[in-house]
Amino acid sequence: QGHQERRRGDDMLSSRHAVAMATRRTRMYIPASKRFIGNDSIKSIDEKIQRIQEAQAMFATYDQKTVDHIFRQVAHAANKQRVPLAKLAVEETRMGLMEDKVIKNGVVIETSVSAYADMKTCGIIDRDTERGLIKIATPVGPLACITPCTNPTSTVIIKSLFALKTRNAAIFLPHPRASACSHEAMRICRDAAVAAGAPPNVLDCVEHPTLELNRHVMDHPGIKLIVATGGPGMVKASYSTGKPALGVGAGNASVLVDDTADLKMAASSIVMGKTFDNGVICASEQSTVVIESIFEEFKSLLQKRGVHFVYGEERKKLGEFLIKNGAINPDIVGQSAQTIAQKCGIKIPSDAVVIATEASEVGPHEPFSFEKLSPVMTLYRAPTFNEAKDLCASIVHFGGEGHTAVIHSNDENRIAAFAAAMPAHHLFANVPSSIAAVGTAFNFNVPPSLTLGVGTTGGSSIATNMTPASLINVKLMASRQEHMEWMKTPPNLYFNRNCTREAIADLAKPYPGGKRDTRAMIVTDRAMVEFGYCAKVQQMLEQIGFKVAVFDDVTPDPTIECVRAGAAACEQFKPEVLIGLGGGSPMDAAKGIRVFYEHPEAKLEDVGARFIELRKRTCPFPDTGSKVHKLVCIPTTSGTGSEVTPFAVITEGTHKYPLFSYRMTPDVAIVDSAFCDNLPKSLVANAGVDALVHAIEAYVSVASNDFTKAHATRAVKLLFEYLPESYKNGTIRAREMVHHASTIAGIAFANSFLGITHSLSHQIGGAFHTPHGEHERRVCERVKRD
Repeated sequence: QGHQERRRGDDMLSSRHAVAMATRRTRMYIPASKRFIGNDSIKSIDEKIQRIQEAQAMFATYDQKTVDHIFRQVAHAANKQRVPLAKLAVEETRMGLMEDKVIKNGVVIETSVSAYADMKTCGIIDRDTERGLIKIATPVGPLACITPCTNPTSTVIIKSLFALKTRNAAIFLPHPRASACSHEAMRICRDAAVAAGAPPNVLDCVEHPTLELNRHVMDHPGIKLIVATGGPGMVKASYSTGKPALGVGAGNASVLVDDTADLKMAASSIVMGKTFDNGVICASEQSTVVIESIFEEFKSLLQKRGVHFVYGEERKKLGEFLIKNGAINPDIVGQSAQTIAQKCGIKIPSDAVVIATEASEVGPHEPFSFEKLSPVMTLYRAPTFNEAKDLCASIVHFGGEGHTAVIHSNDENRIAAFAAAMPAHHLFANVPSSIAAVGTAFNFNVPPSLTLGVGTTGGSSIATNMTPASLINVKLMASRQEHMEWMKTPPNLYFNRNCTREAIADLAKPYPGGKRDTRAMIVTDRAMVEFGYCAKVQQMLEQIGFKVAVFDDVTPDPTIECVRAGAAACEQFKPEVLIGLGGGSPMDAAKGIRVFYEHPEAKLEDVGARFIELRKRTCPFPDTGSKVHKLVCIPTTSGTGSEVTPFAVITEGTHKYPLFSYRMTPDVAIVDSAFCDNLPKSLVANAGVDALVHAIEAYVSVASNDFTKAHATRAVKLLFEYLPESYKNGTIRAREMVHHASTIAGIAFANSFLGITHSLSHQIGGAFHTPHGEHERRVCERVKRD
């Protein structure tokens, strides 16, 4: 998501709306033990704050190591609940899209861990002996945290992480429309924090918020700092208490598209930003100013991406519904374009994802120049760049001073001029602002946060994204920056027919210092034993001085019980070399056995924890190589590519855990087609289709690159040329080329990953125990059509 333009925005966005609508029709059950009952009173609030003060006093004594442990444990616990919390937020608030709230929950956790896990926040945080300076950090709390209804659970999670990272106790003041989901998010964070060693009551929440109770909390002498992310009224109230406060301001992000911009990327970025979570993020694009010479072309590109323009009577109806009594109508916030059209009595195409109109004026008399917080946008035109820049500044001045402004341009001088002229502190070039502003994608150097300060320009005490160390105003200009990519393969790959003996002979070579490996275990299944392949490899190993053990209890779709049994066998035999021999299941089992043999304390649910971005997973993958010096994979079928990939699928009960880490990539791959001479036709066909889909999905992946595409295209070419012959006649040459193609496709998808065809196929196979390639072919056809 952070590195690719959305190519089929209209289809994808329509799909998100459909999922969100389905979610709204399904009520989420909360166990009785987790429901909060009764009404808050002034007395109960005072008691809560007293407990928070006691927790604060204790928490302030914690050292950095303990605090970091609590921080990581809370992040991991919240990450596990990101989907239920998203469902609860949508059900309660009736705003936004469930799947986008899942992304927000997950991404704020992962980016926070990535950005702040190693930040020093306790005691001495910096010592400059040359200048004689020491910086010491102390907590400022207890905190009162105001949270909104637009991003309820993600805001509670990130504020909890920030508070815990800085040894601050906190009480949350949620929006009344989002009190249940906010309380549940707080409870999850608090329970995890206490379980990890934090003081009891380190986090709490006003369960039934009212203006009176919220004001009482903010005025309470036990509260030392107010962190306000919410509506203008609550933010203003926080600053009126006379206490230190970190607050946000209204956003009315203006966008400038000039005649040097990549218009397709600009159109896609604006639609992506405007539709993400139905536009509830305050930094989302509100009004776009386009240079006159490209106006019609750009408007056409927007229309192709699902933007529907209204004029005349329909424009009037929408404008009257959009703004009520000089302010945004709450009934429009976070609603889909289809819902908005229905509510204001206009008709739009069924595939429209954004409603737009044109305007020429800015001010209270023009409803479309306001902040909209929904998939509604305004298009302005300007004759020159300077006039467009001035118009953008007017829009920000009208309703979003200090907040966000965006430019789509390839002229660095214009980008700099735009940044200098905007009365905004969150400035972006060539990105979707709603996503980039919170530090989640397109430039990972933006501090992740959901509290966007607007500085003194907008009446706030901070001008940056609030972080655990937000104390100064900084005007920040962030441009798109792609992160480093890689191409990782096994260090040693042997291929061609009958190469196994020479490849295995290399395993006996000594390491620097003179020592060599002498103990090897073969991980395989009963079929390989019956076919004689296991004995063949065992004999080769024994001839060069290896003591060999065989673990042949691997079954299709290896289970955690199988892996644990293999790890126990390793513990008894203590192999230095582990050899996975067979199809995908034995090789997957061998990868899992290595991990759990070297880390018997590891849990499958942690090792297989889901993540959005590989380098920001909340649960680090265990290191490998401490006991098994080399993992060798020898495929005997031509399809999985597992001999060169960092993937393995392990089953526990009815749940399949996809394990993924480049630490699981085999050290040696032996691609010898002699093992494929006697494959049945059905296996040739199904495995061949699997390899073909690997190559296709690797090629079209959003993570593909020049290197993976080269491998993918070569694999496709070989399969088209040799798979029919391998199936019909099973010639030696055809079997060898198909075997090579499978490995080449494996290299491609190991570095660019797979798509929905495999996601669906694995679930279907797990449910019905059908051949992977057989239903993969059917799913791929449907995916290609849809």
